[in-house]
Order: sequence, then structure tokens, then C-alpha cells
Amino acid sequence: MDSVSLRLLGLGLAALSLVGCGRRGPLGDEISALRTTVDSSYEVLQALDSAEFMTAFNRMERHIEVAKTKTYDVSREAIFRVDFDWLRNSHRALFKFESLRRGERWDGQLVQSRNQLDALHHDWSQRLISEDSVRIALEEEKNAVLPLLATVHTRLDEVRYVLGQNDSLDLHFQKLWDNWDSAGK
Repeated sequence: MDSVSLRLLGLGLAALSLVGCGRRGPLGDEISALRTTVDSSYEVLQALDSAEFMTAFNRMERHIEVAKTKTYDVSREAIFRVDFDWLRNSHRALFKFESLRRGERWDGQLVQSRNQLDALHHDWSQRLISEDSVRIALEEEKNAVLPLLATVHTRLDEVRYVLGQNDSLDLHFQKLWDNWDSAGK
């Protein structure tokens, strides 16, 4: 082979090795970053301790039921206005989280989004679809998943706060119930 043929062969092999590695660039990085965000959100959702969550929820249910039996008394207005609101809001945060998680199937939506992002990244890196089509598909996926991620994280923050306060709330209300007849008189 002459030197021109060897050079062409070398360039051809270099081009094949670049194609084998797939396309790289900011668009691929953006897809990867969104995949990472979806993955971490899914992991956080899965890591939420179901036993701890249900213990907190059941405690609040019990305290809500006891609170419903208490007749309003002006001498206990602060309890009815502040403490019962604290209990009701905490219970509502847990109830709403679990209702939304099950009803909207957050776990499944996150898995579906991850699968779509994987396919999009593959198609982009293998040059199976045009860059413009990838941009459009990425924007559509963002429009679908970013509101879900915002909702999930807002609700997770509320749940984490309630779970962090759960022992204090339980102790506070148990003392309140234990001393209800002697308090306020």
C-alpha cells in the first residue's frame, strides 16, 4: 500500500473509533444531568422509610380522633387554635403525600422518564435522530418531568419536617390528653 492509502485507512479507522464512542457535547450533558436528577429523586422517594412514615401517620390519626372528641372551651382557645392546627397540618402533609404518591404513581412516572431519557441519550449519541429533534424531545421531557420533580420535592420536604417533629408532636399531644381534665380549670 502506498502512503496515501495508509493515511486514508488510518483516517477511516480513526473516524470509526469516534463513531463507536458516540457523540459528545452539551446536549448530551444536559440529557445526562436531567437523568441524574430523575435518578436521585427516585432514590430519595424509595429511601423514605415506610415503617417510620406509617408510624407517624398512625400516631397522628390517633391524635386527630382524640382531638375530635374535645369540646371547644374558651379557656383552651390557644390549644384549639395553635396546637390542633399543628396536628391537622402535619396529618394533612402526610396524607396528601401518600395520596399523591399512589394516585399519581410518582415512582412509575420517574422510571418512565428515566427510560425515555436513556433512549433519547442513546439516539442522540448514536446520531439516530437529528440534533433539532433531540432538543425538541428533551424540552418535551423537561416539560413533563420538571413539574413532577418540583411537586415530589416540595411534598418530601414537608414529610421530612413532619417526620422530624413526630416524636415531639406525639409526646406533646399525649401529655395534653393525659392532663386534659385537669388543664384549663
